Amino acid sequence: MLALADCNNFYVSCERVFRPELENQPVVVLSNNDGCIIARSNESKALGIPMGAPVFKVEDQLRRQRVNIFSSNYPLYGDMSDRVMSTFEASVPHVERYSIDEAFLELSARNEAERFSECRDLRSRVRRHTGIPISIGIAPTKTLAKVANHHAKRHPDCGGVFELGDAGKRDEVLGATEVEELWGIGRRTGIKLRRAGITTALDLQRADVSWVRREFTVNGMRTVLELRGEPCIELEMAPPAKQTICSAKSFGQLIQEWDPLASALTAYLTQAVDKLRRQQALTSTMQVFAHTNRHRRDDPQHACSVLLEFSPTDYLPELARRAVQGLRPHFREGMRYQKAGVLLLELIPRSQRVGHLWDDPEQLEKQDAVMSVMERVNRRWGRRTLNLASAQDTQQWCMRQNRRSPGYTTCWSEIPVAHAG
Repeated sequence: MLALADCNNFYVSCERVFRPELENQPVVVLSNNDGCIIARSNESKALGIPMGAPVFKVEDQLRRQRVNIFSSNYPLYGDMSDRVMSTFEASVPHVERYSIDEAFLELSARNEAERFSECRDLRSRVRRHTGIPISIGIAPTKTLAKVANHHAKRHPDCGGVFELGDAGKRDEVLGATEVEELWGIGRRTGIKLRRAGITTALDLQRADVSWVRREFTVNGMRTVLELRGEPCIELEMAPPAKQTICSAKSFGQLIQEWDPLASALTAYLTQAVDKLRRQQALTSTMQVFAHTNRHRRDDPQHACSVLLEFSPTDYLPELARRAVQGLRPHFREGMRYQKAGVLLLELIPRSQRVGHLWDDPEQLEKQDAVMSVMERVNRRWGRRTLNLASAQDTQQWCMRQNRRSPGYTTCWSEIPVAHAG
């Protein structure tokens, strides 16, 4: 049997771990540059605060209802996620990290009573180790495990764990599940299914497989089979290698000069190369871009992009030089740029690097040594401890994070201090 373990209101829960007085209080977390609401506590949901709402549209409501507001703190959330996933990996035979707050687990227990005991112990262990509450859905397939997890979250009487193994229980829950709520069913697919008279997950489970395959391809057929308890989507022990890596962000304020834009570009590239090296890959093509804010109709508009090709590499200083020099001729002084980024393409494993006649082996070794030292220093002392000088943060392009919580577990200067009375 499989289980889907999902952290409850993950970003909000991370904030509450270090601010326990926020328990049972309405809390929301904002997107980049404090733009939109991307996470809500159950109390905020009960107040009718919409997901994805721009902050400026609901600011009065948030103030009136005394909602606690946080800027997104992704380094903290990433670290807390690693702690949760490490607890999973130390507790069950196989774990597939599905997202920052979800994982599919392979359970070792053979009967329902043992599985319930195993999962409840796991919930307690995660809460004890990290402070994060989780819900667990148990089922023979991934799609059903997703459904079971949603049921566990919506029904407190389940105690955070629900199994969808029994056929009678399965039909009852699927009959109460809207078809759009199923894993892999998007809005457009949901509309098409409803036109065909399929409104619930149970309707889809009972649909003709050949018709579903014809109308919704093999993925739709797999969903139907999974709803019937036939596993079609295997557990992935290791995430598949990425084919592209993108790092792009909107600036905290509009930029009109080249130097701050080049600094931001280098910082974003640093993040992309960090992901590239963690994947043990090299890139031989890079797209670099920047553009103004198309929603500001009164401002002159401009978008620039350049595609650069080179020998496969993961050497940050060389990539940064190429990115900055490549985009500079296309930059227009005086334009109010809103966003910039890089896209690494044509990724290959490091082991498949093909040398050229003019390659200098000693130079390649030195480059790898430099990158390895940067990684060790930053792993030991924190992100950006050792960085390219051109990538230093400035108020001109850093994201607005006026309500960011401290880096409780990711920054030495912000670690909580306990004082003995």
